[in-house]
Amino acid sequence: MLLLLVSSGVPAGEIAGLPPQLPPFLEPGLEVAFSNDFLGRGGSVDDFRTQQIMVSARLTGRWRALLDHSILTLTDDARPGRTDQMSLALGYDLVATSSDVATDRVTVGGGLRRTGEFAGERMQNGFHRLIGSEIERLPYSGDDTTDATAWFDALRYRVWREPGGGGLFDGWRRGYWLRANSLLTTGGQWDSSVGAFATISRPAIDFWLGVRNDWRSGYDDPVMRETADAESDVGIVLGARFGPLVLETVQQLGNDASYGQLRLVSPGVTPTEPGGKRLRFGLEAGFLLPDVQIRLAGHLPIRFLAAAGSGWREAIVVAATFGEPQYRDDTNVFTRSRQLDAGLDFAHSLPARGHWLSAYGVIGIGWREETLIGSGDLQGAESASAGRVVLVAGGGLRFDASGLAGRGRFRIQLGLTGRLPLDDAVLAIDQRAIRVQRPALDAMLGMTFDFD
Repeated sequence: MLLLLVSSGVPAGEIAGLPPQLPPFLEPGLEVAFSNDFLGRGGSVDDFRTQQIMVSARLTGRWRALLDHSILTLTDDARPGRTDQMSLALGYDLVATSSDVATDRVTVGGGLRRTGEFAGERMQNGFHRLIGSEIERLPYSGDDTTDATAWFDALRYRVWREPGGGGLFDGWRRGYWLRANSLLTTGGQWDSSVGAFATISRPAIDFWLGVRNDWRSGYDDPVMRETADAESDVGIVLGARFGPLVLETVQQLGNDASYGQLRLVSPGVTPTEPGGKRLRFGLEAGFLLPDVQIRLAGHLPIRFLAAAGSGWREAIVVAATFGEPQYRDDTNVFTRSRQLDAGLDFAHSLPARGHWLSAYGVIGIGWREETLIGSGDLQGAESASAGRVVLVAGGGLRFDASGLAGRGRFRIQLGLTGRLPLDDAVLAIDQRAIRVQRPALDAMLGMTFDFD
């Protein structure tokens, strides 16, 4: 499984605007899915739906919401280009029956799907700089459209054998899972898929293996059309879940293409472990987007402003942020960024959600250093460095995902983080003067580990 996931591949992806594929015996309150070409297997062309980020959440009752961002590229063509795709959807469970051995669900919904320029080039090349991959220099196709969508998603799961009976899978629950869905847009695009899978499960561990067939039609833009052709195929699906971590790879048969996904899921329920334990320390890791950087932080709980028993949790936080994001829309210039900051982190569980969902905020001060690095036409060029004092602030939500063997909690973190340098700077690279140390606001996708 690991070999399949870390090998490079020709990517395809999930249907934009539909709930991501997850076994129906899992009912997460939140799911964050990340798909990229290094999570598949196949050739070496970085094309089609090369990167996809999906965030889906169960709201109240039978309502669900989804946000999807996809990066589509086409290099091996007489008219190379790229486009981005943003989808927002809301769904309602018309049928939702579930027991320990069976699940049936039919969800219908609608939303919006827009193609255009949504920082996909910066995100793709920012990730490529982190892993030392090739920079993609492709013009946007000019396709800028917004379509309404209507869709359905149907699931069926049955357990056909409980643990026991001896044999290879003694101790495992065995079952099957069927899925069919379809999405129509006002622009005449029609995307569908069907799949059948065998499943085996133990507490906190699941595996599934099966076959999936996808169809795509109605696309006119060359980038979109070639992506649709690459995604229309039969594929073998292999997936695994270990607690809150889900890994899945789809190996297509006719196109010799593939895609893979890494997902983090939160069950959406109050933890069963007793609360009120004193936290000893915490760790945080995540990505900043669209200017791709990695943020690592340590948390040391304190009691500073909040009174005892107030429900507020406070911590001193020390963080390091680094990366080489693309400078705006210039694929020849990247900004080597290093930042160290310290501050206070405040968090509080939302009363209606117990310990499952918490809001947090952070404020601090630090030092940021930036250097311009040349690429492409400016390969080998490098500017001097400029360091400035920077104010940082952010906030968002943390979703409880699982325990840590009775020693703490693991949480998914979604939020925003901003920085405000106290002064800007101008650096020269290849006789060009470029302003750096600019204020910025980034999305944060990450995780926290809190140890009791």
